[in-house]
Amino acid sequence: MNWKKTTIWLLVLAFFTSSLLLGETTVTNAAEIDSIPNTESNIKDYDDSFLSVTGYASLGVNDRSNYIGTSYYRKVKTEREFLQAILDAGNGSVKVIEVARDLNLGWKELNLSSEEASKYRFIREYRDPMNGFTNPKLAASGVSQLDINNVDGLTIFSKKGKTIRHVEINLQRSTNDIVLRNLNFDGMWQWDDTGRHKEVGWTFIKVNGANNVWIDHSKFSIGADGLIDTENGGSNITISWSEFGLPANENPPEDSDIYQSIQYMEGKYDANELDSDSVYFNMRNGGATKEQIMAYAAYHSKVHLTGSGDKDYVDYVSSSGKNYKDGNQRIRLTLAYNRYTNIGQRVPMIRQGSGHAYNLYLDNSTHEDVLDNVSAIHEYGRDKLSRALNARNGASIAAETSVFHDINEPIIGAEIQGLDTKNMDAQWAELFHDAYNRNLIVNSRITNKYGTYEGSSWDNNGENLFTKGFTWYDKSTIGNWAWSSHIVGSENMDKMNPPSEPFAFEYNFNEELPYTYNVLPLNSVVETLSEYAGVNKINNNIKDWLKTE
Repeated sequence: MNWKKTTIWLLVLAFFTSSLLLGETTVTNAAEIDSIPNTESNIKDYDDSFLSVTGYASLGVNDRSNYIGTSYYRKVKTEREFLQAILDAGNGSVKVIEVARDLNLGWKELNLSSEEASKYRFIREYRDPMNGFTNPKLAASGVSQLDINNVDGLTIFSKKGKTIRHVEINLQRSTNDIVLRNLNFDGMWQWDDTGRHKEVGWTFIKVNGANNVWIDHSKFSIGADGLIDTENGGSNITISWSEFGLPANENPPEDSDIYQSIQYMEGKYDANELDSDSVYFNMRNGGATKEQIMAYAAYHSKVHLTGSGDKDYVDYVSSSGKNYKDGNQRIRLTLAYNRYTNIGQRVPMIRQGSGHAYNLYLDNSTHEDVLDNVSAIHEYGRDKLSRALNARNGASIAAETSVFHDINEPIIGAEIQGLDTKNMDAQWAELFHDAYNRNLIVNSRITNKYGTYEGSSWDNNGENLFTKGFTWYDKSTIGNWAWSSHIVGSENMDKMNPPSEPFAFEYNFNEELPYTYNVLPLNSVVETLSEYAGVNKINNNIKDWLKTE
C-alpha cells in the first residue's frame, strides 16, 4: 500500500467533508477561525475569577464593599423601605441597598397615599393592557414603573436571592455606575390572546440611557414585552451569569402567572365568551388541552431590545444647545455566561451599536416539543420564532464559545440593511440602506432540526447552520471585522431634521475590544451554566456581592 498517496487522499477527503453545506445531517467541521478578531481572552475552567465584573461594564462600575457598616448601606425588608432607599440614593446618601425580603411593588399593592405619591414621584402606575387583564393576580396587584434618576453609584442586591414583582425598573440617563446582583424578577406576564405581544410594554428592566450597568446572577422569568431592554444610548452594559425564560411545564405552580392566566382564559372558554379571533379558543377548539397550552405559554418572544428606534442615529441636541447623549451609536453591550430557555428573538438585537457575547446557552427544546406534538398549537400558536443575533443599522454583534439547542436561526437579518427593511419606515429604510451589519459566531455548537454543527458562521463561505436566517450581500466581506461604525458627517446632523440621502458609513477595522475576558471551554458551557447561571446559585457573603473583582 502506498501510504503517502493514502494520506493525501485522506486529507483531500477531509477537506471536502469540511466544505459540505450542512443539510439534515450531523457533521463536525473545523472552524476557519476560533476567536473573534481584535479580542484578548483566557480560556479556562470555572473558578472564582469568573465572578468579577466582565465585559463593557468593567470599564465603569465600582466596588462598594467599603460601605458595609456605614450610613450609606441600607437593608430593606418592606416596599416602603425600598422606595425610601431609592429616594435617598438620588441625593447620594445611599450607595447600597440590600433586599432582605420579597418586594411586591405593583401600583395597587403599594396603595400609596397622596402624600406618599408626591414624595415618591419616581414611581407611577403603568397603563393597563389595551384589551384588559387576563391575569387576575396582575389585575389585583397592578403594575408600576419605577425610575432611578440622578444616581451616581448604587448597588442593589440580595444575599438570599429575593424576588421583585410587578414593576418595571427604568435606569434613566441621569444614572451611572449601577449594579444589580442576585435578584429574582417575576410577575410581569399575562396571556395575550392576539398572540402578537403588542398589548402592553411591560419590561423587567429598561436601561433608559444609563451608563455603566452590571446585571449579574439574576433570574428573569417571562414578561409581556422585553426582559432587559436598552434605549436612548445606554452604554457600557454587562449582563452576566443570569437566567432568562422558563421550561415548558404542563403543571406550573398555581400562583404562577401562567397558571393564573390560563385558568382565567379557560373560564372564558367554558362560558362561551371567546370567538374565532381568540388564539386560546382556536387552540382549545382544535383539540389542545389547557395543560398543553400552559406548557406552550412558557415562552418569551423579545429578550434584549437594544436601541430604541431607527431615528436615534445621533445624539439629541436641544434648541438651547444641550447635548443629550442618547444616540444608538453609543450602545455597548456584553452578554456573558447567560442561560436562555424558550426564547424567541433578540439575543441580542442591536441598532448601530456594538454587542459582544460569550459562553451563552440557548435551549428552546421543550417549546419546540410542544409545537411538534400538539397540532392545534402548531396551527394557531404564533410563538414560533427561534432566533438570536440581529445586528441592524450598522451594528456589530459577535458571539463565541456558545451552545444553541433548537435555535433555528442563530443569526437573522441581512449583511446590508437595504435587504432587510420589513419593519422599517420608508424614510429610515432609505437612510440606512447601505449600512453593513456585522454578525459573527465562532467556536460554537448548534443542534436543531436541520442537524448539528460546530465551528464558525464564516465557515463554508458563510453557508452553515448558524446563518440559515441571514442574507448575505457580498461574501467577499467574510473575514473583515469592525467593532463599530460611524455615519460620515453625523456630528453635523440634526436628529429632528434627518438628511434625505442614504447615510455613508466608516468602519474601523483596527479597533480592539477594550477589555480582556475569561472563556469557558465549549464542552463545559452547558454543565457550568446549568449549575451557576441564575439567582441564588452561589453562596457569596455580603462583601463579595459588593466587590467587582
